[in-house]
Amino acid sequence: MTAVTRFLEPVQLDDDGRLWLAPERDHWKQLVRERRLTVVIDLEKGLDRGIPTAANDVIYVYFPMADRELPPRHKLHAVARLGVDLMRAGERVLVHCELGLNRSALVAGLILVHGGMSGAAALVRLQERRPGALFNGSFREYLAAQPRGGG
Repeated sequence: MTAVTRFLEPVQLDDDGRLWLAPERDHWKQLVRERRLTVVIDLEKGLDRGIPTAANDVIYVYFPMADRELPPRHKLHAVARLGVDLMRAGERVLVHCELGLNRSALVAGLILVHGGMSGAAALVRLQERRPGALFNGSFREYLAAQPRGGG
């Protein structure tokens, strides 16, 4: 597997296979099926193609974010709380943006925080499992400052 191929693959962030991080892809159906994903949180502009549309199958959350500044905090944390609540109910959540490095890493990190991890520990986990994650300094600092459970 080449470095580019590895970069395009989803990364498992938790120990139970319930939280995944990935960059954008042209078509999602195969990945959703292969990884048995039941929730996709899409943070980049443009609706995803290929998300399964069968009733009661996949929850698709669309919250496009800019990659420059933090979005309204109440919305950001609401999406993260939804992600952790769904994980606790047994769902398999994938968070993605265009490159899978900043916006998706921030939201996935906040999901880990709302799940009980400190922001600093979530940052370390993300950067270990997704090299290059959170190179946006404001996103990185915001996540690192989060208390366990999200305050």
